[in-house]
Amino acid sequence: MAARPTGVPPPGGGPNLPFESLTPEEHRILAYASAIGSEFDFALLLGAMGVSEEALAEELERLVHLRVLTERAGGERFAFTEEEFRARIYRSLTESRLRVLHRKIGEVLERMYPEPTLPVLAELGRHYFLGKVPAKSYEFNRRAAEAAKTAGEFQLAAHHLERVLLDLSSLPGDRHVEQAEVEEELGGLEYHLGDYDHAETRFREALDRIGAAAPGIRARLLIARAEVLRERLDFDTAIALAAEARRLFESVGNRQGAAGVHHLIARIDFRRGAYRDSVEQCMQALDLARGATEDPLLIGSIAIELGNAFSELGPEVRDVAIAWYERAVDLLRPTGDLAELARAYLNLGVDVGEARPQDGIEILEKAQQAYERARDARGVARALVATAELRLSIGQIDEAERDNEHVGHILEHLADELGRAWVEANRGLIAERRGLWEEAERAFERDVELCRKFQLPGDEAEGAFYLARLRYKTRDLDGARQAFAIATDLDIVNLRPHLAEPYLELGQQLGIVPAASPPASSVGPADTASMSDKPPL
Repeated sequence: MAARPTGVPPPGGGPNLPFESLTPEEHRILAYASAIGSEFDFALLLGAMGVSEEALAEELERLVHLRVLTERAGGERFAFTEEEFRARIYRSLTESRLRVLHRKIGEVLERMYPEPTLPVLAELGRHYFLGKVPAKSYEFNRRAAEAAKTAGEFQLAAHHLERVLLDLSSLPGDRHVEQAEVEEELGGLEYHLGDYDHAETRFREALDRIGAAAPGIRARLLIARAEVLRERLDFDTAIALAAEARRLFESVGNRQGAAGVHHLIARIDFRRGAYRDSVEQCMQALDLARGATEDPLLIGSIAIELGNAFSELGPEVRDVAIAWYERAVDLLRPTGDLAELARAYLNLGVDVGEARPQDGIEILEKAQQAYERARDARGVARALVATAELRLSIGQIDEAERDNEHVGHILEHLADELGRAWVEANRGLIAERRGLWEEAERAFERDVELCRKFQLPGDEAEGAFYLARLRYKTRDLDGARQAFAIATDLDIVNLRPHLAEPYLELGQQLGIVPAASPPASSVGPADTASMSDKPPL
């Protein structure tokens, strides 16, 4: 071990220290340390290097005096003074040397932590992956991904699954089915994060990989890809994929899978504004789900869709919608699926809030809390925008604006243009209440444009109605009639029954709609009975 006096640091120390001035032992220590990371524990470095404790402590002391390392309080942890110096050391090592270092560090870390936490699992996965130990890398990256998902760290989970996918190609045997399942899992994470392009690519690659080898897995992948296409408004392709999935599920006798197909089609029908068709698809899904081993998560999700469809069929069946939402909450609460539970609370709060705004706000607070626990920023935004709308209805304009603008800030970091449409609608209503006519008009125009882009006829019709009403107030009668015509062409009376009365009144004022015209989509007693003959689960 080369001698160098300790104490006052020599000239040329610190992160600019030239490599040639390091002793071989110092270089060896720094090589191990750079592989561990920007910070490292004394015990881990000691175990990996296999040297005496006193000798290592002396060498680290010299490197601290040279200002290459910094000692943390307590003396058990050290850090590189500059990350660039650590990177220079790491880049100077050959691949074979790095492989050995990472493997040895991983082995020591595994012995030190027999019950590893998520941060330790992540480090074990990293070291065994870089150490080219595929079996160990697969094990710990798999465990890290599961722990990350449980903690709501979805991007971290995806990072570890990427490594799992690479490890599978290095492990012996035919792994193509397992690789397809990992790609399915990755696609699901990317879908949750709103990265629909990458999610669809994952599902498509998994379908190519699986071929016809496992019909059950292929059917799941088809449904997953169809869900992405539903979000991207490619409904025809989504329906075609769902039909293929249904044939495969039926071929293997999977009733729950077939129920999931009808559930997906119900959601597509809802987006298209075909609410009665959505109810019918949900009922078929329920029949299949009840006949199989009952899955409360699936049935709870179907119950939400039933509530959504009934909520659009008029005030006469609002109680039916609320009953389905409440049943969804009861089913989903024990499952631990916070995102789906939050969705049930969200829709329940909106529906209850139409008649009892304060009760609706309290339910929406539960939705927001569940979304926060699920680490779902997009869901939090949707709960807040719904809360803002209810606050506006009871005159809490300042609070509504606060919630709505908070949503705007959240969406700045998310690829969620649909959420922006709801923010614009609320901005228009808030500005209208404050007499800011030009600002309100711009907001309603943006809302209508975004809803048209995302093929949301109900929301577009509602935005066009608000725009027509505003223009009538400002005596822009031609502009009001143009916006009113958009709402009429989209069949607002059927798509938004709760707006039928003010729509007809505005039409009278504009000299367009006769006073006696009834809402075309009113649900009479006979219709109500036929659609609610099956009580909530």
